[in-house]
Amino acid sequence: MNADEFIQSFNSAKDLSELEKLAEIGAELVESLERHDRGRVLGTLGNIYYALQKFQRAEETYLKALNLYIKLAEEDEQFIPYVAGCLYNLGNLYQILKRYEEAERAYTDALKLLGDGQNEQRLAIMTALGTMYAKLDLRDWAEKYLIEAFKLAKATRNPRVMGMLLNNLAVVYQRSGRKREAGMLLKMALDAIEECEEDASLAAVLQNMLPFLDEAEAEDVLSRLEKIENLPLDLKAKIVYFKAKKAEREGKLQEALNLYMEAGCLAFLAYRNFGFQSVNFMHCFDKLIEAGGEMAEDALTLKKLILRYYYGSQNVEPSFDSRTGRIIKAIVQGEKFEEEGAFADTLRIIAGDIARAGGQS
Repeated sequence: MNADEFIQSFNSAKDLSELEKLAEIGAELVESLERHDRGRVLGTLGNIYYALQKFQRAEETYLKALNLYIKLAEEDEQFIPYVAGCLYNLGNLYQILKRYEEAERAYTDALKLLGDGQNEQRLAIMTALGTMYAKLDLRDWAEKYLIEAFKLAKATRNPRVMGMLLNNLAVVYQRSGRKREAGMLLKMALDAIEECEEDASLAAVLQNMLPFLDEAEAEDVLSRLEKIENLPLDLKAKIVYFKAKKAEREGKLQEALNLYMEAGCLAFLAYRNFGFQSVNFMHCFDKLIEAGGEMAEDALTLKKLILRYYYGSQNVEPSFDSRTGRIIKAIVQGEKFEEEGAFADTLRIIAGDIARAGGQS
């Protein structure tokens, strides 16, 4: 396998097992290559380690590629974009690892190397840097880089990137209290995203639009979101929570309680699996507890278990006498639980975490 074949294999890989095999191949292949081919394989190998979440190996490999391309660029300036590409990869890695100062340095060094030209590489770096500043709530810097990135995206006529940049800029403006501007930007973002029919980006924009809509408009947006496949858990939780409140207003108590349970479980899973804060899952469980009945016991059990095992509250003593408690206890003891859905997934996750923590059931 040569460098081109290795890179093509990475681009067409379908699952993690293929990436694991490619990592082994790449580690051997790189030792037989020199100069540009070696750098290309090192960069791709770093991307493979990144995808496999082997972050230390990814960093080591990216740094090897960076040092190689620095030497090549000293001989020939045509390799400068490859130096910038290595720095961009390192910036993305450091951002994931929350090493934000190192990420900032990598991105800004890459931009200095590229100069003021308008190209896709500069666009990607400015987008990453502006988005990181937005995440860190550094609003002035986020605004500066997101606007510059938007100008580049507009020049390259990339509607998906334009839409997501407008979406991220709207979030910055919303946090700054500039709600009117944020709402306008989100409408522009929606128009851009709808051109490319990209569901994940569309969902992100529609989600951010919700606070700007009245009840009828929000219901239309949520109905539209429900038709999108593979929505993130936090957004699913918001949709179900909205439906629960609507059912409650309409006097459909049992339907509302079922939906509050589902919304609470989805929101908990989003928090536990990804650290996402969406719907207040404790509030959902409280709605069930206030209503009484068997579901109240289930919700109380979940609430106590979450307080004990995820928030470290030693003053809470969970009980396993409810239906939910008995199921979790059985799973901890090795029994299978075949049901599907957010509630069942929550029980399996909690049981697994209790077992790993050595909790008493």
